[in-house]
Amino acid sequence: MRVLMIGPDTSAKGGIATVIANFKAYFASDEHSIQYFTTWQEGSFFKRLQATTRAFVQIKKKIREEKIDIAHIHMAQQGSFYRKSVLLLLVKKNCRVVLHIHASQFDTFYSKNSFLAQRYIRWILNKPNQVVALSEEWATFYKQLTKVPVTVIENAVKMPVNSSYNSQAKNIVAFGRLGERKGSYDILKIAKNIENKFPNVRFCLYGDGDTAEIAAQIKEKTIGNVVLGGWVKDAQKEKIMQDAVLHALPSYHEGLPMAILETMSYGIPNISTNVGGIPQVIKDNENGLLIEAGDTEQLESKIIGFLANESQREKLSNAARETIKNRFAIEAYQKKWEQLYENMEK
Repeated sequence: MRVLMIGPDTSAKGGIATVIANFKAYFASDEHSIQYFTTWQEGSFFKRLQATTRAFVQIKKKIREEKIDIAHIHMAQQGSFYRKSVLLLLVKKNCRVVLHIHASQFDTFYSKNSFLAQRYIRWILNKPNQVVALSEEWATFYKQLTKVPVTVIENAVKMPVNSSYNSQAKNIVAFGRLGERKGSYDILKIAKNIENKFPNVRFCLYGDGDTAEIAAQIKEKTIGNVVLGGWVKDAQKEKIMQDAVLHALPSYHEGLPMAILETMSYGIPNISTNVGGIPQVIKDNENGLLIEAGDTEQLESKIIGFLANESQREKLSNAARETIKNRFAIEAYQKKWEQLYENMEK
């Protein structure tokens, strides 16, 4: 089977680019070959527009000339949905289509749209041969909008050979786009109280997004234990994780964050929220810590308890790594996709 994977450039920011980069690096099959078709690039508005326009113009020719059997389209919400919906319509008559939805807020995106836009969304979701969701919760939602089969394939990561977790480390890290959705401002609300009890611990927020607004709050409120590290690439991220005691992602909406899987694979415990696919990965007090989104009192108390208990840190670290090894390692992920492609051939 010849598969054309359609999505952002692997150098772009965000979880979808990371997923595609993992396919490029690790997917190997005797039965299926994957080619990659870029629809989005980081840069100026003109550069982004140029990449999208090129994709619209070239996609049908690419499908025809390369004799593509399956178009594997990666989609989120908002602009990503509308761009990919056009591409889906362009390729549908020439090959089978699997729609791989990574959206963290597709339910909100759908509910806030007009009646006509909702009809269009449902119409598009009934066009592919297969829809893939990141969790059972999201699969249940998409089944309300489409009659197309919906399969759950959770994200996965490559396991590091060894755990580099240091339970004595003093950095609590957060990877991803900074903003309300990721709970970045909730971290600012509790930072001073954490500093009062653990003056050597600091929060290191890595990502783009509301960097100016967060920097302004840090200055205004004189928060001394929160630093902004900007967007980091994989080589930098690995070194950062060697000095991380905890990964904090108190999100309000999520699919299945790659940052959680990546940090857990290194043995770094996570504190996150009971949203999206996160509870399928993190079990409270077993391999990480879970709170309700927006509950800053719970966020603060659980972090304090974690920092005060070395044996808990070690226990959660070991369990986090085992979770990824047993359920979210890249090898099992590849087999799931091979099986899906084979089933679509029938």
